[in-house]
Amino acid sequence: MSGGGQDLHLPPGFRFHPTDEELVMHYLCRRCAGLPIAVPIVAEIDLYKFDPWQLPRMAQYGEKEWYFFSPRDRKYPNGSRPNRAAGSGYWKATGADKPVGTPKPLAIKKALVFYAGKAPKGEKTNWIMHEYRLADVDRSARKKNSLRLDDWVLCRIYKKKGGLEKPPVGAGDRKPALAAAAGSPPEQKPFVAAPGGLPPAFADLAAYYDRPSDSMPRLHADSSCSEQVLSPEQQFACDREVQSQPKISEWERTFSSDPVNPAGSMLDPGAGDPLLQDILMYWGKPF
Repeated sequence: MSGGGQDLHLPPGFRFHPTDEELVMHYLCRRCAGLPIAVPIVAEIDLYKFDPWQLPRMAQYGEKEWYFFSPRDRKYPNGSRPNRAAGSGYWKATGADKPVGTPKPLAIKKALVFYAGKAPKGEKTNWIMHEYRLADVDRSARKKNSLRLDDWVLCRIYKKKGGLEKPPVGAGDRKPALAAAAGSPPEQKPFVAAPGGLPPAFADLAAYYDRPSDSMPRLHADSSCSEQVLSPEQQFACDREVQSQPKISEWERTFSSDPVNPAGSMLDPGAGDPLLQDILMYWGKPF
């Protein structure tokens, strides 16, 4: 097996699945004490300089989980809070710390999830880290202006099924644009009508009502008789309509001749219209 720059000669069928206690006692404690490890199967890198999807090719060994020794730095020079920024994102602690070792804990196990982007609005991925650090260790500032918190911690990296494995390229550039588009409505430009004209919507509406309609009668006399072939009944009705127009004109002249008593002349049997006299006689009958 070859990993991060060193060849490993492992027997066939070898699998590396240590328990928490085995990782702490046989690997972490020996590395922190400067003691040799029989098989250097755990690579030594600065884990917080890389994204988690870059780490598998740097490991000495691993198929679904990978192990690393890594230093750990402070977030602030005079504090004990670790700096969790890594690569293009950051690691965020989840759950409670778990002591490792009995009866007295030798180390503390912490679970972390990687978020792509800047805190606190990063995008959660499916990369998980179990970090093992020694318990009961003085982590006060040992040297002036030194950010080193731990010389070595042991980390197990693996990828959980589902979720986001790796953020798409340019995803961070699209988010501000989408947020801006969702936060502000599109600009509405005021309508400026042309001189002497109407807005397009009103012009179309006026044109619609000005068009000739087949359902409305035309105002000239021969419109309904000259444009289509009529049946005998329709022709008879059309002729009566044309013949009735002179009578309407006579009624108008009769009413306009005497403004005070327009019906006086029509009451005279010799001067009125027989049809109008029949109408007036009908009005005079009691119901």
